[in-house]
Amino acid sequence: MTRIKVCGNTRPEDVDLAVELGVDLLGFIFTSSKRQVHVDQVKAVIARVPDTVERVGVFIDEPPEQIAEVAEACGLTAVQVYRPLTAKDRSLGLLLLPAFRVQQGEDLSALRFEKGDHPLLDTWAPDTIGGTGRAWAWSQAKAVARRYPVVVSGGLNPDNVGGALLELHPWAVDVCSGVEAEPGRKDHGKLRAFVEAVRRVDRA
Repeated sequence: MTRIKVCGNTRPEDVDLAVELGVDLLGFIFTSSKRQVHVDQVKAVIARVPDTVERVGVFIDEPPEQIAEVAEACGLTAVQVYRPLTAKDRSLGLLLLPAFRVQQGEDLSALRFEKGDHPLLDTWAPDTIGGTGRAWAWSQAKAVARRYPVVVSGGLNPDNVGGALLELHPWAVDVCSGVEAEPGRKDHGKLRAFVEAVRRVDRA
């Protein structure tokens, strides 16, 4: 069954619904973003998440020491980072989602990750990192998806997630803006529809 990651969480009621719907990973953005959260603000929210759900801290280029502090303070179990992973990152003992931003027409056949990595493939944009609301051509990543347990991210929504699943059969799909009413606030109807769309393909 495809795992579902819901990212950009800021509100307890959104986290509670995601858990109720059986979401597998919940993302919290600790870096510059319209959906940024801070440790003191989000500790109580993350504490509501059961141990069966991965609690993912999202970072851009913060050093491993800072990531480790946030992870310990908030009880994170995974980290998503938009820079090359270091030995210190790998020593944290967390599930690693190294993020790679895909440009249109880019040849991804040379991409390499380490054993245990779950590469997150996101949309490249010149003006922002993550949360673009724009999808990329999933067919570009067929070779990568055959070698690694990939997470498909970037522009997914209830209407198009089925296509990503059929194209790549990924380990997980990641949604943020596609289930939002506004940045940081989920549209509960869209979130329900997204989860159902994924499960519908899984059942088929």
